[in-house]
Amino acid sequence: MEQSAHGVKDIASADQPFMCSFCLRPREETGVLVGAPTAGICRKCTDAALALFQNSAPETDSKQRAPWDALNDEELLRQLPKVAKARDDVENHLRTWVGAARNRKISWSSIGESLGMSRQSAWERFHQTAGAQSASVQR
Repeated sequence: MEQSAHGVKDIASADQPFMCSFCLRPREETGVLVGAPTAGICRKCTDAALALFQNSAPETDSKQRAPWDALNDEELLRQLPKVAKARDDVENHLRTWVGAARNRKISWSSIGESLGMSRQSAWERFHQTAGAQSASVQR
């Protein structure tokens, strides 16, 4: 991953599948994504966000609207599978990171603590993935 100004990273070369966290389009459609370990943003969404910041007045309404409030029922239902896929992608991404931690011999106790869970909970949730990932690295 290339590090650039202000800590922004190009995540297009990462091994795991990834998608834009905003439009939910896969990297194959969006091209380069920039982001953090659990989120990425494509050029189209970045441009839209910048335009929104540049063209909007400061918010005077203290009530934030949820994204689904602007959708009708059909639109909301069309988004549900995309949100479920995003959840699965984030879970797979987390499993990859936990596998990397285990490959470095980081203890289940430390992994659990960093995730806000017990050592036993971390092991139960991730041990099969971490074991499979470790076996593929050794080959």
